[in-house]
Amino acid sequence: MTRKKLIVASAVVAAALCAGVTAWHYCSGEAGQKQSAQALLAKGMADFNRNDVVKAFGSLQQAAAAFKHEGDSDGLFEATVYMAMLYDQIGQRDQAYRTLKTVEFRDVPNYKDYSSQYYLRLMGFYKSLFDRDYTSAERFTRRAIEFSKEKYPADAAYMYMDMANLAEFYIMSGKTDSARLMLDSLKRMAPVRRDIYLSEAYYCRGRLFMAEGKADSARRYLEASIGVSRRYGSFDNELMALRLMTKIDSTADDLGSYIAHQRAYDSLREKIRGNEIHYRVAMLREEHKIDMLKQQSAKSRTIFLLSLSVLALVALILAAAFIYTLKRLKTRQEMARLEKQRADEAAMRERLENELLQLKMEQQGRMLDHTQKENIVMGIKLVEQGGDADKMRPLDRVLKETDKDFIRKLETLYPQLSRNDIRLICLIRLGMPSGEISKLLNITMDSLHKSRYRLRKKMGLEAGQILETFINTI
Repeated sequence: MTRKKLIVASAVVAAALCAGVTAWHYCSGEAGQKQSAQALLAKGMADFNRNDVVKAFGSLQQAAAAFKHEGDSDGLFEATVYMAMLYDQIGQRDQAYRTLKTVEFRDVPNYKDYSSQYYLRLMGFYKSLFDRDYTSAERFTRRAIEFSKEKYPADAAYMYMDMANLAEFYIMSGKTDSARLMLDSLKRMAPVRRDIYLSEAYYCRGRLFMAEGKADSARRYLEASIGVSRRYGSFDNELMALRLMTKIDSTADDLGSYIAHQRAYDSLREKIRGNEIHYRVAMLREEHKIDMLKQQSAKSRTIFLLSLSVLALVALILAAAFIYTLKRLKTRQEMARLEKQRADEAAMRERLENELLQLKMEQQGRMLDHTQKENIVMGIKLVEQGGDADKMRPLDRVLKETDKDFIRKLETLYPQLSRNDIRLICLIRLGMPSGEISKLLNITMDSLHKSRYRLRKKMGLEAGQILETFINTI
């Protein structure tokens, strides 16, 4: 055999060897990936049920990528739905909706994980929230109710929740009669142990009574909704119910209840926002870890292919050199892309951490404002201990020393206000009840109501405007 034929034969043998090793590595990797995808999905759902958001996010993201690579539509559907639920849980509902729209509905055979039902429920909610498409929202929710009846006849809790959601969609689209019928039908259903659906049902009842002008009935159902929401940690329903309670308090001119409900609303909203920022930062870090694993995997595959190229180098040195150079160039481009992605993620994390710091600073500022108001009230109480004849002058001094910037702004905006008017505005701004103001100013409640009426006229308030709210916006 000539040297030329020997070189050709060696090249064929080396190429066949490389192809065989590569095929074995690919097939074994595919089998491992199949098993890994199912394991990652199971781990992600288990972490989700334990409310471990960050770990669940990492596992589900990897599972979705693996199922997509395999072409497993059912697995990809389940992983995608749980990813959307994670985004919804941390407040990124726009991202949740985008994620959910990447897959079509599938009736997966694994009914224990409820992914098909979650898909229908979330799509109904997002169609209402983002698209204002109440017809589609009602269609998805009715389909979820029928799905629950068919697949989960022994577990009615999810069906009850979908019925309560459908009642709210009816209210949003102006179908109040349909909403009442749905709530009445839900009321006749047999009770279940996990009665979280009552949070939504009571909220809908409160909205209906409020629309009818029955404030007492609306207040009773909204308070019941808040109680159930707090029992199950349903922050969204509690927030909406508190918002409606403040409107009822404002209409009834119940300043004490209004302040209590508004503080509860602001506190809960800040808590939700703080949790959202915390989880967003944590999930960005988890994404960074996953990208590092992908980078390491890509580097390992590159080294493996380069090692195989060395075997073929004996027969095909020029071809191997070309392949090596091409792989090196591709690796550098990938490294540059990943480096840029890491830099972008670092900038995003820094921005979110700055937002969290700003939120903490705002909270500290509000605490300082609260302390200042307490000092003013304490000074006023000391003034009350003086005689009636010398009470107004020390009172004006206390108000001016502790809130002089506000008084200066008030005098600039409304020069027609008298000293008595400014004194009354300062006491209202402190949130003092009408009884204490009349006692402090040594006037009757009728005189106080007349002073408030004249004050509204001087400040140009319209009939529907609330005096306390207007003063707090100055």
